[in-house]
Amino acid sequence: MADADLAATVHHSGGSYPVVAGWGVIDQLGEKLVELGVKSPAYIITDENVMRPYGRAAQLSLQRSGIAAHCFIIPPGEPSKSFQLAQHIYEWLVGLKAERGQGIIAVGGGVVGDLAGFVASTFLRGVPFIQVPTSMAAMVDASIGGKVAVNLPQAKNLVGAFYQPQAVLADVKALSTLGKRELSEGWAEAIKHGLILDADLLDLFEEHAEALMAVEPEISTEVIRRSMAIKAGVVSQDERETLGIRILLNYGHTIGHALESSTDYGRFMHGEGVSIGMMGAARMAQQMGMIPQELVDRQRAILQRFNLPTKASGVSVEQIRQAMSLDKKVQSGTNRWVMLEDVGQAVVRQDVPWELVEATLAELID
Repeated sequence: MADADLAATVHHSGGSYPVVAGWGVIDQLGEKLVELGVKSPAYIITDENVMRPYGRAAQLSLQRSGIAAHCFIIPPGEPSKSFQLAQHIYEWLVGLKAERGQGIIAVGGGVVGDLAGFVASTFLRGVPFIQVPTSMAAMVDASIGGKVAVNLPQAKNLVGAFYQPQAVLADVKALSTLGKRELSEGWAEAIKHGLILDADLLDLFEEHAEALMAVEPEISTEVIRRSMAIKAGVVSQDERETLGIRILLNYGHTIGHALESSTDYGRFMHGEGVSIGMMGAARMAQQMGMIPQELVDRQRAILQRFNLPTKASGVSVEQIRQAMSLDKKVQSGTNRWVMLEDVGQAVVRQDVPWELVEATLAELID
């Protein structure tokens, strides 16, 4: 794997791993896994939409490098992050006599990565795990940092672990086959990185919005590597979200996750929920005197250029309230809100008046 493809290295309590992004790198997957010492056979978990061509390409690349690869194909979508499906995968692995030194490879988006990682963290008390993200959101966010989980009916990601992969290998070329909606929702997480930690990255989104939505190889790869490096840097500083750094990555997620769970994960894609949530957080920050209206308007304009929603309609505010109360970041019964002080500067606040939250929800959900 060419060094030029390396976006970052994540350092964590158990060691470190490379985060790679390049055009067509999935064809070199087998070579990279041999370098990492992955044993044969390996176990690919992917979904029905990704199996052809990417799950199959990954399997063929492994086989060319002498690693036999079995595939488990799940239904696409958030409902697959369930105990029931995890149980089916455990039984499949037992049937194949999988051993502790043999790795699980997640080929797909965030749902595949979360579920495969959860299985890897628990099967035989932990087996090697490699992330091969094929969606935008998974590349720039979900695949990096070792958060793995399944959902409960009440809320997302309530049962999970911190379980770091051995590598993250992203093939940017995979994005060229995504639908526009899937592409947009993925860019939401990368735009978030610019808003909270990198003003120059946000400038790139404004300058190259059309090229990024067209997945032009050079600029898309550059922006994805920069966004991955931001996530990798945060994770390296605050692996288990105990120092108040990693929580900044949850900008827009308090309302966003609540929108997803209160609509049974069927209406909003993750990045769409985050986009609406970022607008809610920006409105509250402006009302609290933290940022000017111009920044709220700038954020809205860039989200809209990437075809992302900034409001929702026909959603139950009461269900959103209930979902927010189950948010993992709640502390002493109070939501912790990630808010902007400026572009590239975010803070966590617990002193947001509930009346302001209520007014913001009423404005977002018309």
